[in-house]
Parts: sequence; structure tokens; C-alpha cells
Amino acid sequence: MSLIFYFSPQSPPSRAVRSLLLLSKVVFQGKVVDLMKGEHKTPEYQYINPNQSLPALVDGELKLFESHAILKYIAIKKELTQFYPKDIQNRARVDCYLDWSQTGLDAIGTYTNQCFLFPMLRKKPVPQNKEQMYQDTIDTLQFFESIFLKGRYIQNQPSITIADLKCIADLTQLLLTGLDFNQFPKIRDYLQEMFSLPEIREAYAEYLEMIKNTKPNDSISYIISGIDKRQNWQINLYHHPFSSPSRAARTTLLYSGVEYNEKIIYIQKGQNKTPEYQAINPNESLPAIQDGNLCLFESGAIMKYIAQKFKLSNLYPFNLKAKAQVDLYMDFHLTEMSSLTKYAFSCFLGPAVMKLPIPSNKDQQLKDVKATLEFFVKVFLNKGNWAYINGSPIPTLADIKACCDIAQLLITDFPFEHILGLDTYVQRVFQMPEMKKSHREYFQLLQSQKIGKFALQITQMSEQIRPKDKLTLYFNFVSPPSKAVKSLLKLAQITYTEKDIDLKGGENTRPPYTNINPNQTLPAITFGNFSLFESHAIMKFICIQFNLTEFYPNYPLRSKIDSFLDFHHTGFKSLTIYTMDFFFGPKFFKKPIPNNKEERIRELNESLQFFIDTFLGGGHYKYIMGSKTPTIADLTFIGEISGLFLVDFDFTPFPSLKRYLRNLFEIKQIRDTYSKYFLVARFLTSSMNDYILSIVKGTKEGESACCQLI
Repeated sequence: MSLIFYFSPQSPPSRAVRSLLLLSKVVFQGKVVDLMKGEHKTPEYQYINPNQSLPALVDGELKLFESHAILKYIAIKKELTQFYPKDIQNRARVDCYLDWSQTGLDAIGTYTNQCFLFPMLRKKPVPQNKEQMYQDTIDTLQFFESIFLKGRYIQNQPSITIADLKCIADLTQLLLTGLDFNQFPKIRDYLQEMFSLPEIREAYAEYLEMIKNTKPNDSISYIISGIDKRQNWQINLYHHPFSSPSRAARTTLLYSGVEYNEKIIYIQKGQNKTPEYQAINPNESLPAIQDGNLCLFESGAIMKYIAQKFKLSNLYPFNLKAKAQVDLYMDFHLTEMSSLTKYAFSCFLGPAVMKLPIPSNKDQQLKDVKATLEFFVKVFLNKGNWAYINGSPIPTLADIKACCDIAQLLITDFPFEHILGLDTYVQRVFQMPEMKKSHREYFQLLQSQKIGKFALQITQMSEQIRPKDKLTLYFNFVSPPSKAVKSLLKLAQITYTEKDIDLKGGENTRPPYTNINPNQTLPAITFGNFSLFESHAIMKFICIQFNLTEFYPNYPLRSKIDSFLDFHHTGFKSLTIYTMDFFFGPKFFKKPIPNNKEERIRELNESLQFFIDTFLGGGHYKYIMGSKTPTIADLTFIGEISGLFLVDFDFTPFPSLKRYLRNLFEIKQIRDTYSKYFLVARFLTSSMNDYILSIVKGTKEGESACCQLI
């Protein structure tokens, strides 16, 4: 059964999902929902999407709304790893942008809708603060460009992801406003490249026609021109799969994930001596790359260039001392590892492939190889006590280069087990999926030959998870998203270091914290050299990294959890604003209490009833979306709603919600996370009704405080 996609060409999120469907060639049935006729409010559509928004997706019995959840569901179900990376850190970076964009780009939508779209379609007056809205938009674009558009694609990913597809939908709202995109050349060129893709142009066809009718300025006309400039970015790798240096360069390119072209050069046919190849590599050696006007040969230089261009700090560290350790081996390798190549080629590969005679000094060559590798293990692996070269906690360019060289010996009779620690080191490095992929043709050759047990083991080994690093949580007990992440870590019993960030003292607004989270929000985490902000992205990353499927279940339930999390960004904003207006504002910032309290409470009640009906199955579910255990959706929601404990909110109209909250706050790890918050809440608030007090104290409603849990 094909996917059924409900959309409107006028809806930016619809255009994002439509772009993915067209780019990926996924079979789907599209159904246009006419917003102007109110078709999104009909009972038939509300049955599919009770939020009455667009887009929505139906896949068999699954009904899904919220564009981010839909994008992820399609990408994972159809295994579109190029659009939603399989690597968990890159996936987390995509999630980070998507979560930030839910509120971080609000200024763009507000400016476009109130100052242009609503006056055009609904004849509403242009707001008096249009200039301020414009400035807010400029500030937003400056932040976006400096933080998220540092490379060719969002979050410096090597190819287009669902983050880009959603970003295009958000930013192109501004095409209606006549904004001069020449102020932001990176954004202008980024959007222009996106619209050079025929599938994206098709997804935006109706919208682009509308933009053309507005007499767009030069920068907007350039963006929607459709000129294809993608070839200017393409890297060409000239290599041969039996060449060890070629495999090292190829591994680095594969690790980067960047789109590149491969061209095999056959030395036996003299293709390395042609004028065309000599123009790229006058040394006539392999490998070489061409990146625009730049031509490079020598594998070490190529690997470093790729690592630095695509910011592969795991492979080639930014830290000067760590980088020097990588360079030390790379320089040593140039001459000292040549005995491996000589032995493998002259004594095995040459005779096997080119029918060359076996040299008479084969035994001496073997002794030279053993001496070289004994020195290598002694010096660079600390006699086998280090996992990777020079004590690095993770594989670097040095390890890739070394093991590509050592892999030449797999075709020989070399006794790997005679050098203590060498065999386990090689196995460890070949756990990198990029190493296996770059060696696939070579391994196929090996499997056609008579090879040893260790060589066979390497050529057939399966991919394993890369080593884990220490996790640090940057936290403040007042922050609801911080408490959500901390609750997850405690529930999952994950070892972590906690660093409290002093919000009152402005610690979040200056280095070193802004180096970790330029958005200056909480929480954030570091995991080795990897840093991440936005709580939803953080929790998903933790769940995937540590395989916590009980907190972030597999599909299709995961897509429903995603749907809630995406809705949460804006759908429950009224809870936070109410707490700010009626507690934090008056108490700490001397702001007057708003005079529309009754109206605001009515809005809150409507939001909570929608939550119960839509996400708690009308009160019949124990946890959000019918999960059998608490998930990151539940941890997120209780962080948000616990703000209402400060304003003596009356939960009486919602008995199912009361049961839901009590059930979660009776979990020890969650109570531990909220203990300080509850103590401060009791101290700061003038009154608490019996229900809230019982939650805070850990007692039953109306029960004596002597029975409290904290």
C-alpha cells in the first residue's frame, strides 16, 4: 500500500515533505487539501489530523501529522540514509537544527504572514511595528547563517538532508517579502543551489509561479533561476582499488559522506601517463583528486585536505598537540612502511595478478616487514596497550593510513599473531564501516585467493559500534528541557558528568558555554569532541547511542513519539508563557500581572484537553501515544507542565491528567531530578492546592506530610 500524503502547495511544511517524496522517488498518492475552502476543518480530515494542520500522512493504519515527524518516518521506513544520516552524531545534528527551527525561525513566519501574506489574502492591515519585525528577521538570518550554514548544507552535512528540506521551506517564505538576499550571500547561494534541483522546483511549482508574479528583485530572481551549479562542488577521485594509498584516500572521502566521483586509473594500460591525467598529477602516481581548480596528489595531503575541508575533527583533530601526533605517524609512514608494499607486491600480488616471478630474497623481505611492524607496535601502539596510534581514543587519519598499508599483507603468508597486539589493532580499525567499504574490491580479490585464517576473518567481519565517549550534561534545575534530559539519563542509568550553568549570573551567554551552545539555551551536552543542544535532539541522540528503545521505541511508535515532540514545540507554548506572565515576570522582573487571567486559563484548559484527547487516547493511555513505558515524549511534557505547579493551577477538570502526572512523578529517578525544583517551588509560591502539593511532597492528595517521598 502506497503512502497517502495530504498537503497544500501554499503550506511551507507541505512543500518540505513533498520535496523529500519527489527527491527519493518514493511512491505516494497526493491529496490536495484546500485551505481557502476550509477542507482542513472537515470531520473527514480531522479524523486523520485532529490538529487540523498540514501536512499529514497515512500509511496503512498509521496516521501522522507534524512535518518533522513525517520527514523522519519516510526517511527511516524507506531507508533514505542520505536524507537522514545513519551515523548517530550526524543524525543528532540534523535533529538539533529541526528542533531549533521550530521556534528559532518564528520571526520569519511572523514577518511574512503579518506584513505580507495576511494583508494580501485576508485584507488585514500591516502592523505598525513592521520595522521591528524586519529587524528581528535580519537578526534571525544572521544567527542562522553563522551557526547552521557553515558548510554547503545545514550543519555542514555532506549532502542534502531533511534539515535542508525543512530549512528551504522556512526561508523561502521570505521570497514573498522582497527581501534583499544579497545581504546574505551564503543564504542566497544556498537557496539558489536547492532550486537548481528539478524535484525541488516541482515541489514548489505553484509557489514559484506566485513569486514570479510579484515582480521579484534581482536576488530573488537569481534564487529561483534554476541554474545548475552543482558540478562546481563535485570532487573527483582518481584511484585504483588495489592501491593502498588509494584506499586510504577513499576511506577518508567515504567517512566525510560528501558526494564525489570515482575514476579508476589502470596503470597496466598506461592511463596514469596520459596528458589528461598528467595535468592532474604530473607525478603519474595514485591517488589524486580534483576539487574545482585544485588538483592534489599524495594520499597524505589528500586525506588532510578532505578532513580539514569537511571539518572531520575526529579524524584530524583541531587541537594542535593531537594533530601533531597524527602528523608524526603520517610522516613516519612515508618511508618506514615501504617494506610492506614491496613484500606484498613483489612476492604475492605481482605473481598472482601480473604473473611476475617471485623474488629470490623473499625470506629477507619477510624479516624486514616483521622488524618494521614490531617497531610500529612498540612505538605507536605502546606495545599493544593503546587502542589507536599514539594513544588516541578514536581512530584517526594515522590509523586509516596504517591499516590500509597493513591490509596489503592480508594476501601474504604474514604471521600477524606473532606480533602481540597487531591482530586486535587491525580488527579494531576495520570495525569502521568506511574501511570495509573502501576495501571491498580488494577483499573480493583476497577471497578468490588462498589466504590465511586471519585474512579471512578480516574480509568477513561485520560492522560494530564505534567506541563511546564520556558524556557531560550542562543543566539548570529551573529549565524544563534540562530536567527532561536529566530524567532520561537517570532512568537509563547512564554515567554522566553534570555541570550546573548559572543562568542568573549569565554563564550561558559567554564562553566557554557559548562555544558548546551558541544559542545560549539549556540544556546542552558534550560527548567526547561532539556537542549538541536542543533537548529533543539530545534525548534522541542518547537513546540511539545507548540503544534505549524503551524510551524511544522503534517504528511505527517512534513516528508517533516524533509527532508529539514536534507538536510540543509550539502546541504547548501557552503553558510556558502563562507561567512566565503570572509567576516569573511579576516575581523576578517586576512586571505587572496581566488582567486577562480567566481567558488565559480557558486557553490552557483547551490545550490540556486537546493533549488528553489526542495524545493520551482520551485519557485511556497510561503514557503518551499508548506506549507501555514512559518515553522521551512523557519526560518532555512533564517538564513543561510542571511550570503550572508554580501558579497554583487547578487540575480538577482533568482527572485522567492527574493520574498521568502522579504516575510519572512517583518514579524515583524522576523525583530525584525534580527534587531541588520542588523544594524551591514550595519556598517561592504563596499557595499550592492539595493536588499540586501532594505531587511536590510525594504524598497522596490530602495525606499528611509525614508520608512524603522527598
